[in-house]
Amino acid sequence: MDFAKLDLESIAKEHKTPLYVYDMDAAIAQARALRASLPSCIDLLYCAKANANKVVLSAFKPEVAGLDISSAGELDLAIAVGWSPSVMSFAGPGKSEDELERAISKDLHVLSVESLTELRRASAIAIRLGKTQSITLRVNPASAPKEFPMKMGGLPSQFGIPEEQAEEAMAEAVKTPGIKVIGVHVFSGTNCLEPSAIVENARGTLAIAERLVEKFALTPEIVNLGGGFGVPYFPGQQPMDVAALGKAVGETVLAFQESHPRFAKTRFLLELGRFMIAEFGVYVTRVLDVKETRGKRFAILDGGMHHCFPATGNFGQVIKKNFPVVNASRTGGGEPHEVVGPLCTPIDSMARAIELSRAEIGDLVVFDRCGAYSYAASPLLFLSHDTPPELVLHEGKIALVRPRRPASYFQ
Repeated sequence: MDFAKLDLESIAKEHKTPLYVYDMDAAIAQARALRASLPSCIDLLYCAKANANKVVLSAFKPEVAGLDISSAGELDLAIAVGWSPSVMSFAGPGKSEDELERAISKDLHVLSVESLTELRRASAIAIRLGKTQSITLRVNPASAPKEFPMKMGGLPSQFGIPEEQAEEAMAEAVKTPGIKVIGVHVFSGTNCLEPSAIVENARGTLAIAERLVEKFALTPEIVNLGGGFGVPYFPGQQPMDVAALGKAVGETVLAFQESHPRFAKTRFLLELGRFMIAEFGVYVTRVLDVKETRGKRFAILDGGMHHCFPATGNFGQVIKKNFPVVNASRTGGGEPHEVVGPLCTPIDSMARAIELSRAEIGDLVVFDRCGAYSYAASPLLFLSHDTPPELVLHEGKIALVRPRRPASYFQ
């Protein structure tokens, strides 16, 4: 995030630390840049799981074609801020019967079916409700590009139906009462920073869709290409050129569509969460104490892994790497610090051997690129600290949109 546009010290004094700030103006600008680079046959979906703050959800509504949800809770949150279920896609490997019924009863646009058990449950519910539910069949591809650091496809996993079983599953799906098959869904992995791998993955998804569509003589309304567009969290990683990436994916899809008549009217979906919001959020903390112990300088913060779990490296990293972290209260040369939270667990390690301007008690330490999978993916009630407030910069104004809450609020 561009810290220059924020007076973090004033914000911290007014709202206390720790806290989150999201810059929706910058997030929307990036979404529009990507949208402008894509052909009209490709639609963007925002993935609510990345950040389901009500203002974030609301602000993205005019900017994307639909919403990717992964629970009935996200369905309810989205409806509450004005989203229609008619533009939602519901994915996830373990949807309960209650969740399926809540979604189908609200006329969900498309259910991404991840197993034959789920297909049969959805069928029974749709028949009982007197509805026909549109679905995409989620396929776990036989391989996925190695450049995806966290894979959902190309290996044994809970996600989707293995590619080698997809024809058998589709044969049942197209005959299942209460169900209308409208396409195919593949989501291979996440946080890829190699444009060529993203394009390769799209080609693989299109090939799977082609085989299934031709085999069963379908006219697909949707091919969900998944997402996986990455964010550069760590030293040495470079951001992707949004316009060039959109152009490359778009050209791949257009070439495929032009050569395959059955896909002439198909909508191709990109479901993006991390890419849409991660770079536009900061987690702001204050130094409570400083310790020099056994050759290391520890900066102990008033916030930690209970609020910003991914920064500890325990959310998908194999080897711990530091998020972008700055001492926002000082400039000048850096020295190694161990940056830790206030919790009584050794995993509350927020950054290791990181070069910071010499931290002193009262300084603001800011973690960048915390807009996605941070507040929502953290154990907020661990040790019963207050939850951090969330503020949003939108249309040039900063507003408190989720207040600080004590643990007793959740009892």
